[in-house]
This record gives sequence, C-alpha cells and structure tokens, in this order.
Amino acid sequence: HPIASTIYNNLLVAQGNYREQSNLRDFLKSVNISLEEGLEEFLEKLGGPESTFDSQKLREKIENFDELEEFIPTPAKIVPFHSESDILNEEGDIYFVGRFKNIGNAILSVNSFPILYQARFREQGIDKVRNEIEQLISQIDKLGPPEASYSTPGVNVEEKIMKEFIPNMLYCRKDPKVFSAAEKQFKLFMRGYKFKEDVEAIVSIIANQAELTMKYFKLLELYARKIFEVHKENYSEVEKLRHEIDQLKSSS
Repeated sequence: HPIASTIYNNLLVAQGNYREQSNLRDFLKSVNISLEEGLEEFLEKLGGPESTFDSQKLREKIENFDELEEFIPTPAKIVPFHSESDILNEEGDIYFVGRFKNIGNAILSVNSFPILYQARFREQGIDKVRNEIEQLISQIDKLGPPEASYSTPGVNVEEKIMKEFIPNMLYCRKDPKVFSAAEKQFKLFMRGYKFKEDVEAIVSIIANQAELTMKYFKLLELYARKIFEVHKENYSEVEKLRHEIDQLKSSS
C-alpha cells in the first residue's frame, strides 16, 4: 500500500516546526508553495474548481483566510529516519506516541499528536505575552506618582530617562493601555520642564514611528541629553544639541 512507504525501518515519524511556522501559510511557504497554489493543487485532484466549488465563493474564502488561520493547525511532515538514535539527535521536543500493529492506528496517532502539541505551544506563547504585560502593568502601578521629578536635586535626569522611562515606553508601545500608563509616569516625572516640546517629541517618536531605526534611537538619546543639560543650565551645550537634533530630523 502507498501509505506503507511512509514507514522507514519500522519508524513512522512526523516533524513540525512551530517556532517559525505558526499557520498553514507559513508551512506552505517552507515548501515553496503559496496558499492559493496549495488550494488550486488540492482542487485539481478533485477534478478542478468548476466541478467542486463555486469559483467566486472560493476566491472570497481565500481572501478571508486570514480570519480563519488561527483555527487551522499547521501541518507536520512525515520525515524518514533510519534509526531511533537519528531521531534523538534532532533539535527540539521529541515524543514517543506508542507501538502499533496496525498502520492505520499509527498514522492516526502521528497525525493527531502534532495538533495537540501546537495547541499547547500556542497557548504557552499567549500566556508568556500576557504575563509580561501583567508584570509591566504591576511595575508601573507600583511606581505611582513619582516622588522625584525632573527638578529634584540629586536626580540623574539623563539616566532616569534613558534607563527607565524610554525603555518602559519602548517595551509596551504596541499595547495602548500599558503605553498610556508609562507615558503618564514619564510626563509626571518631567513636570516643571519648560521645553514641553522635547517631552512630546520623545513620546511621539516611540508611539508613532512604525519602525524605530537607528536615526530615531539617536534622536531619543539627543533629546534625553538636551533635557539633562537644561537641568544643569548648561545652555551652550543645549544649543549644540538642539542643532544636532534639527540636522538629524531633516536628514533622510
């Protein structure tokens, strides 16, 4: 039977890559097939789309596929291994799902286990992100209104901005709720600073730039240094930094 050809040296092995392939589209890309090509090939085997589906409805389903991707498991591939030691030398999690006398039962087991595995793997990823967000929210909540501010004597303004406030906002910039709390903490710290446009510029760069290139990271550093020099009332250095910021903003 053709199915028997999937067994090598009495071993039936399925291998899935769920770190780099999180959906069916990723899997098809890994074998150089687009999702649309994969469906077309499937339909051809059924006698072509005309004999099976309404082509317009099929096109609409393909266009709406992104909404359904999370409900469709990423396939695992049957991979030939000649010995158990070869399998154990592979990177990743390895599971033995049993011995079978009937090839159909072996295939059922090997097909179903990767679906269960990736469901738990995806849940772990979601839990990890949620936990990180919760930890960040709790850290921000614990801060409360800052006791110190920009104008408090002895506070290292540049270090506070570069090592605390900017990293916090960068970390949570994709989550509006958490970012809003981090932004509020930063602005509370900066109360009393007379050049409000510098504060707004830092927030705007982090919140609104889709891609933070080296240019924008440099701008964040220059704004932090400028605030620090204003704090020290070193206005000659402030003017130099203002000039550097203007030059960098106007560059492509």
